[in-house]
Amino acid sequence: MGTKLNNKELHFSYSQLRTYLMCPQKYKYQYVIGAEWEKKPAALAFGKAVHKAVENYYKHLMTSGKAPEPSETLRIFEDILVDEILNSEIDVTFKNGDSFDTLQKLGVRLLEVFHEEIRPQRVIGVEIPFSAKIPDVITHSGFLPIKLYGVFDLIEADNHNTYLICELKTSSRRYSSAQLEHDLQATVYSFAMKQMGYATTENSTLVRYDVLIKQKKVGFERYFVTRNKSDHQRLIQLLNHVLRAIEHRIFYRQAGWQCGNCQFQKRCLNDL
Repeated sequence: MGTKLNNKELHFSYSQLRTYLMCPQKYKYQYVIGAEWEKKPAALAFGKAVHKAVENYYKHLMTSGKAPEPSETLRIFEDILVDEILNSEIDVTFKNGDSFDTLQKLGVRLLEVFHEEIRPQRVIGVEIPFSAKIPDVITHSGFLPIKLYGVFDLIEADNHNTYLICELKTSSRRYSSAQLEHDLQATVYSFAMKQMGYATTENSTLVRYDVLIKQKKVGFERYFVTRNKSDHQRLIQLLNHVLRAIEHRIFYRQAGWQCGNCQFQKRCLNDL
């Protein structure tokens, strides 16, 4: 149903869940067959470079007690962007008139805004792996033989030792209230935190999105969302049904906006 983690146990991640819900056939290529990518979207490379630069920011802050210089953050971003785009062994695809140079300049502007606007609390951990048991709500036989796995970008705590999960995002638009209400990643992270005993309160877990806005005038916004037991129960139902569909090899093509930049586009069109 899922993939092996260190050759020991099956695991299923939010990324896998999101991919299956977007297009089951893409899930098959990515996680079942392990097909090679035909191309790499530049947006993925850009997101990785920004993410790694911010990851270093928080690790430096946690170990030294102070933030790194902006020049260090920018250097890491630019080094990774070069590796991911200019040194890539896979063809990199750009859209909307982007190029390496435009993405490099955009990343610099975003990370400068990040340094100006970020107000971190006490850093508890950076890139913290987690695994959570998934109750079997179909046969009611305990737990599924697969765990929900992932990595928290950042866990912070305030002066009262109240924990919250923080996730960095880059987005071309501001988040809507509906998007935040139904965002599955927040529910997955909240569910895992609850199992680990780090819920913000007895009834809910707080998730914060730090979003770098990729518009003509770049920006930085924070969004706070909470998830509770009812949200977790709906997630468990969804996971049960998706995992059983995967077990029964239900992999159909879901055509839509996501096809244009899919890493398996040619294979999908020919695999009829």
